[in-house]
Amino acid sequence: MAAHRRFNIPLHSNDALKTMNDLRRKGELCDVVLHVDGRQFPAHRIVLAGASSYLRAMFTNGMLESGMKDIKLQGVEASVMDGLLDFAYTGAIDVTVENVQALLSAASLLNLQSLRTVCCGFLQTHLDATNCLGIRAFADLYSCSELEEAAYRFVRQHFLDVAKGEEFLQMPKQALRSLLREDLLQVRSENQVFEAVEAWILNDFCRRKDYAVELLSHVRLPLLTLEFLEARVFPSKIIKNNADCQLLLAKVLNESARNLPRYMTLPRAQPQAVYVIGGRNGIDCQLSSLERYDTLTNQWIMLQNMKYPRTAVGACSLNGLLYVVGGECAVSAPHDDTMYVRHAECYDPAVNQWISLADIAIQRSFIAVTALNGYVYALGGEDRTCSYNYVERYDPKTDHWSTVQCMRRKRSGAGVAVCDGKLYIAGGYDRGVHSDRASVECYDPDTDTWTFVTELEKARSGMSLVALNNFLYALGGRNRSTDHYFDLAERYNTQTHQWQPVAPLNTPRAWPSVAVYDNKIFVLGGFDGAHRLSSVEVYDPETDTWRFVQDMNICRAGCGAAVL
Repeated sequence: MAAHRRFNIPLHSNDALKTMNDLRRKGELCDVVLHVDGRQFPAHRIVLAGASSYLRAMFTNGMLESGMKDIKLQGVEASVMDGLLDFAYTGAIDVTVENVQALLSAASLLNLQSLRTVCCGFLQTHLDATNCLGIRAFADLYSCSELEEAAYRFVRQHFLDVAKGEEFLQMPKQALRSLLREDLLQVRSENQVFEAVEAWILNDFCRRKDYAVELLSHVRLPLLTLEFLEARVFPSKIIKNNADCQLLLAKVLNESARNLPRYMTLPRAQPQAVYVIGGRNGIDCQLSSLERYDTLTNQWIMLQNMKYPRTAVGACSLNGLLYVVGGECAVSAPHDDTMYVRHAECYDPAVNQWISLADIAIQRSFIAVTALNGYVYALGGEDRTCSYNYVERYDPKTDHWSTVQCMRRKRSGAGVAVCDGKLYIAGGYDRGVHSDRASVECYDPDTDTWTFVTELEKARSGMSLVALNNFLYALGGRNRSTDHYFDLAERYNTQTHQWQPVAPLNTPRAWPSVAVYDNKIFVLGGFDGAHRLSSVEVYDPETDTWRFVQDMNICRAGCGAAVL
């Protein structure tokens, strides 16, 4: 028998801190009282020192407060102090739209880094056109660089909506000037940039009219259409009453493009849109066509075909490019057969061109493809003999595929999504056991490990998985053994590890593609058991409803989709 053995009681420290928090709430054994906005908050010095390096320094570095029982705390709102103390003792806190800024301010002062991270993440998920400029300024004030960049990226991507809001009309001139210099400002034409500048100046014309020429110099005047110049620019109040603006216009518009600064003739980025690629329909066994959905006009626009026609493709977006991986195509010679492909290519919307990439190692179709931490992941898939649990990862910097840990189950036609920095894959079909799967796996890139999480309600393949607002949505699919096509939609909570049903799709569909745009889920195409579909459904999580938008130009199942 061993003479010595060490035991570890996992929940002991949690139970101890919970007891201390109960004592704090009763005011027992407290050795310090924090005074915040006239209110008193008894606490235990040792717990506060363990949670906050700011308070630890106050209590241990010989500061005046180190020997005081009553300490006045500046820069913290009393309304959030109870929550902050609960967090210090338990690690749990309720973050809301109403208290998040006060919490982030206090967390920054007290150096509660984990709470800062939580608050920044919360604000990032609540960015919209009405608050993104204010959140960016707030993030800058508290040196939250990731949140500041996320907010600024949102501003650039949603400039047309942002420019309609009150925050835009009240933004400082220097901030507007910096924004106008951005190549990544997403607009459909430079006309819209002029309209935004005009609206900002006219909002306080007496004070801002003298800024007109400075701001106008950052509008790419040679890109304004002739009709717009005649109808809007020349008659504009900010132009016709300003000789300097008229001189600038005359100089730029009459100058040869090669003598102008390069930025003046460089088109800005296009607004984000939903792209759908490849697949098959009743006429073509494989498609090379690419379509883009314009949300403002509710129209689909045909773009440059990809190099290799194929169906059962995997697709995702990364760094403004559309990646398409694997797939299959029918061949007629020497006899009717299916060819599985290992091709990978990406589409650059700025130049409307496709670029060939390094091939994946194993040719296969029905691959699940997604992007995480700057890499493209290609998971599972099948060929004529088997399904795979193989996972490859592509590095765009080196144009190289490498392998990571295999999934614990083989699956093709599975859904894949990224949520909270982890990769989830659900459902799929295993040719080896001739069965659809209900299992769901989660991949942690930090540890290169897979773990099972709660299963789907129904085993199925040809389904889509997508992440929105920290939930996973599993949509549609087919059970091969029963030949049943699903309109089923389920939502998974990554915190409670539970699936629950949401409103079903309007149309049962397997092998559709899926994308998230403007906090809504787009489900595109697919097969309903009788027909390949061109219809597109959009889900609004706030109302738990589906609606149809304009059909795609081409019916397609086994297609890929992404937002660029």
